[in-house]
Amino acid sequence: MTEGWRDLRNTDRDLAFCLLFASAPRRDLLADRLMLAHEAESAIRVASEPLLAAIRLQWWCDALETCRHENVPLTMRLLSHIDSGRLTVKDITTQLALWQDRLQQETDGAGGCWRNFFRNLAGPGEAKEAAGIIGAALVEPSQVAAIQNRHLDSLSAEDARWIGMLGLLLRYRCSVPASDSEPMLVWRMLGWRYGFRRPQAQPTTG
Repeated sequence: MTEGWRDLRNTDRDLAFCLLFASAPRRDLLADRLMLAHEAESAIRVASEPLLAAIRLQWWCDALETCRHENVPLTMRLLSHIDSGRLTVKDITTQLALWQDRLQQETDGAGGCWRNFFRNLAGPGEAKEAAGIIGAALVEPSQVAAIQNRHLDSLSAEDARWIGMLGLLLRYRCSVPASDSEPMLVWRMLGWRYGFRRPQAQPTTG
């Protein structure tokens, strides 16, 4: 596996596991973009003051715009994607702007950032709505019940299949307490991949 995927696995095992269902040529790029999203989230969550969070977020923008990697592995990998034409600086600044806007306007929480980020990852078409719902549920467990089978079906295309697998895994995690090391999980996910016994969405409480 690529260094980016291994870094993602150390940060978010569920995301890394689902990314195995993405097409191999896109996996390293997606892993690095997801790692950058985690870095942005950490900048807001860990910083003791909003100004410090803003500085951390701006550092990423400046480093990528000026090609100044400062030996940071993630920055070096993102710049490599830009050099190869697989990614643009605008892609990255647009991604980081979601967290910058949240910090400045204080109108949208983590769920809103991840919702819009996942909508961008899904590409055009009806999959955008479904991907956004799953992105929000990734950081806000209360949103898992909004993941419906029709959303998962819209994410069946190869480029978005990994997001659909994430939706299934989130539903499973919500209904059955399980550890990351559950030995049968890989077989469960392969079953979900081919349509056997999908975990069901939990009913909303009113």
